Amino acid sequence: MDPKELLATYTLNYLREKKIIGVGTGKTVKKLIEVLSKEENLKETVLFVASSLDTEIELSKHGFKVISLLSAIQPEIYVDSFDVVTKDGIMIKGGGGALLREKLLTYFSKYRIFIGEFNKLKDSKLIDVPIEVVSVGVSYVKDKLEKMGFAVKIREGSGKMGPIISDNGNAILDVSVKTENLCEFDRMIKTIPSVVETGIFCKELYNKIILANEKGRIEEMYAGDGI
Repeated sequence: MDPKELLATYTLNYLREKKIIGVGTGKTVKKLIEVLSKEENLKETVLFVASSLDTEIELSKHGFKVISLLSAIQPEIYVDSFDVVTKDGIMIKGGGGALLREKLLTYFSKYRIFIGEFNKLKDSKLIDVPIEVVSVGVSYVKDKLEKMGFAVKIREGSGKMGPIISDNGNAILDVSVKTENLCEFDRMIKTIPSVVETGIFCKELYNKIILANEKGRIEEMYAGDGI
C-alpha cells in the first residue's frame, strides 16, 4: 500500500466541507492533489492557495481554482507534508525550498494539518535545518554561524552553477542543529540581519500531524502530544 495515497485519501475527510484550502509543497502533496482531482465538486466550489509556484502549476493542471498569496485570504485549513518530525513533535520543512511561503500559510490558516510517512519520524541528535537568506547576506550569515560552531552549507542545484534560489529570490543555507535546540535556534537565527525564515516548525504552528506506513497503519498526533 502506498502510504502517500493512504494519507491523501485519509486527509480528504478534513477537506470536503472547506471553501478555502491552503496547500503545501512536495511529493506527498502532489499525491494529495492527484486524489483531490477525483472530487469534481472541489473544482467548482473550492479556492486553493499554494505555498509554491510548483504547487500552483500542479493545482491548475488538475483544474482547480488557484488564488494568489497576494490576495491575503486566510485558508480555513492548510495541508502540507514535512521532511522530518522529531520525537518531541518539532517538524523540519524546506527540502523543496518553499519554507517561507509554507510557514506564512501555516501561520495565517485557521487549522493546520501535516501529513507524512512514519519513516520521517527521526530520533537523531543533529538535524539539517534549511534557512532562507537574502542573497546579499549569504556569506555574512554563513561566516557568522560557522564562528558560532555550526556546520553550514550553501544549497546548490545540479542544473546550474551556484546556489538554489527560492520562489522569493533568496538563497537557502542548510545548517546542522542539535535536535533539542531547534526552537531556540529558530528564535536566535532571526536576530541576524538578512535571515528571512527557517524550516523549523514548532508546536504552535500546527494542530495535527498524521502519520502512515505501507502496512496501512495511520496515527494522528496533536501539538500537545509527544511522538
